[in-house]
Amino acid sequence: MYSKAVSQVLERERKTKPTLIQERTYDAIHNGASLVGLAKTGTGKTLAYGLPVMERIDEIGGRGVILEPTTELAIQTRNNLLPYAKALGLKTIALVGAGNRKRQLERLKKEKPEIIIATPGRLFDFLSENRIKYQDINALVIDEADDILEFAKLDLLSSLGQNLSSTAQILLFGASESEVTKNAEDLFNHTFLLVDVRPEQKSEVKHYFLQVSNEYKMQFLQRLAKLDKFKGILFFDSTETEMRFARIFSHSKTKFAVLSNETSKQNREKLLSDFKAGRIKFLFATDLAARGLDLPDVSYVINFEIPSEVNTYLHRSGRTGRMNKSGTVVTLGDDHDFRNLKKLLAGTYQIERAYFAGYSLTTEKPKSKKVEAVEKKEHKKVEKSKPKHKKKRWRNKKNKGYHPRKSRGEK
Repeated sequence: MYSKAVSQVLERERKTKPTLIQERTYDAIHNGASLVGLAKTGTGKTLAYGLPVMERIDEIGGRGVILEPTTELAIQTRNNLLPYAKALGLKTIALVGAGNRKRQLERLKKEKPEIIIATPGRLFDFLSENRIKYQDINALVIDEADDILEFAKLDLLSSLGQNLSSTAQILLFGASESEVTKNAEDLFNHTFLLVDVRPEQKSEVKHYFLQVSNEYKMQFLQRLAKLDKFKGILFFDSTETEMRFARIFSHSKTKFAVLSNETSKQNREKLLSDFKAGRIKFLFATDLAARGLDLPDVSYVINFEIPSEVNTYLHRSGRTGRMNKSGTVVTLGDDHDFRNLKKLLAGTYQIERAYFAGYSLTTEKPKSKKVEAVEKKEHKKVEKSKPKHKKKRWRNKKNKGYHPRKSRGEK
């Protein structure tokens, strides 16, 4: 379904079969329709909107703008789309707040890139100064639409969509519904198609709950880190809790790295590289620091405490089981937390209690030592009560021996 140039890159990257969201949205996007695309995290949404948008821009001209909530996501998206853009002869640029503004402006003027991946602050900055013109934008993609309101005001997003030409397409992609996706037609004054493939997407991710009090969480996490094929991310609700626990956990022999909002760009790149290469197998992170990161082969996602929102749990769990691989999500807490978690995720995920069984987790509750001792005693009693098998004595039936009473005929 893709152009020859794009298909060649897909073959090189061994992506021969499109995912469900890619297959269902391609024709509509390529033909210029505005669309809301909903799919589970880690199922190929970036290529679902990126490839048909770039092919369309290559055909009709103009610019495609992809709006990402964070700097890391914007750079990651640019890197993912770069080989396909080059194959189509399109230039790309990432406009982020963390970058040098002057250099970004120079590149915009000199290179005139057709594909712009930007964070909200820098995009609205350049639009307000007319460095990027509304009439040049033929496609606007708002990625992570379920989280974008944390980084951009609703009225700014609305004005952005309404200032585009009537022929420009607007694409909203996310893992869950939000105010933006539900009210898209009123906000942007466009007609939208809805493509929701979440009910059809099979998941190989198991959702477990490990009962543990705060004082024993360190020991439990050390045991988790020793499980077979462990490569995990431990999520915290705040940087403060993350750093406090990291100081405690540093006394253990388990090797780990800390990814927080305070991590410098250089250190961040190094530890992510080490984690991807498998030199580090345990990563501590906050939601903001790890948002949208595509980290391959993560086998475990662990919640240090219960997430406050379903959306937070959904995005965390999306770090494992990507592209239909297997994975495990483990939440730590007490019995009260287990009840709250089940209420929070009712109708979304099936949560099971889990227990350690050697170097793996099981849903079968292990027998207590008292029960095992009682069972052993009962087993011994049963063994004793069984009648012992007596050997039959061999007797010669022909010669029964002399019996005085019988020989006299006495009774």
